[in-house]
Amino acid sequence: MRPEGHALASPLMDRPVFVIGCNRSGTTLLFSNLGEHPRVWTLYEEAQHVFYRHFPIDPELGDRVVAVPSPEVGQAIAEALYQKAHNKEVFRDGRFGRWIPRKLLQRPMNRLYKRPPIRLVEKTPANSLRIPFLSALFPDARFLFIVRRAEDVISSLMEGWKNWSGTGDGEWTYGRWHYLVPPGWRSWVDRPLQEICAFQWVEANGTAWEDLERHCPGRYLLIRHEDAVARPSEVYARVLDFCQLPTSRNLDNLLAAQRHRVFTHGGSAPRPEKWMQLHRSEVESVRPMFRDLMARLYPDAP
Repeated sequence: MRPEGHALASPLMDRPVFVIGCNRSGTTLLFSNLGEHPRVWTLYEEAQHVFYRHFPIDPELGDRVVAVPSPEVGQAIAEALYQKAHNKEVFRDGRFGRWIPRKLLQRPMNRLYKRPPIRLVEKTPANSLRIPFLSALFPDARFLFIVRRAEDVISSLMEGWKNWSGTGDGEWTYGRWHYLVPPGWRSWVDRPLQEICAFQWVEANGTAWEDLERHCPGRYLLIRHEDAVARPSEVYARVLDFCQLPTSRNLDNLLAAQRHRVFTHGGSAPRPEKWMQLHRSEVESVRPMFRDLMARLYPDAP
């Protein structure tokens, strides 16, 4: 069942791919890697500003958007995504492509090889709360739904919140909201930080999964961040097959180079069971909030 209204379609996009998931779940790594494929176009950044221009944070609903956009708004969003999309890897799989400096392929060069429709890959964590809207706007869209264990995400979100507030190791106090904004968010601002972060993980993943099942059956792929890091070749082969993209020498080389690399986009370097060293008691205190959803997302976990 689709949300109320009529599905829209944009001649500028062909099967756009949306990477969704809670913040700190590996969305950036997946997005960045897939953006190295020569057949796809990206903004090389989150497109939050494109959506906020038409749907700013709501006092009650937060980032949640369900209604089908008007044709005017839908066209404006599609055009903004198309105009801002870029591809610096377009020639990388060619015989001499690797000798072309990426610096030469800056945005002004797009006009020489950019023709609609493009295969857009976009990543904005708050889109986990906008799936009915996106599915209506792009009926042929594919969704890569990446999840990460709640303990790790909650701990990482806590570190991020504290970093944004400048509290460091001191006592944290609420100043302003950070990361994705679920419905009902204002009733959580006086809660302990670990409860806010658990609330974000549960709402992002629970809402996304329910919406994908309802609006996009067969058009989403569930990916566990832990698998993508441990077995990248296997996972990205599934991703390319799902997205109907050919294999890419450029992407293969990138994944090979990452085998012994530490992955981090903000915050301290990752390490096994980091959450237990940083926030074990806080995370354990909110386990009842995420236990059931964790069991569904990780049914084989101990």
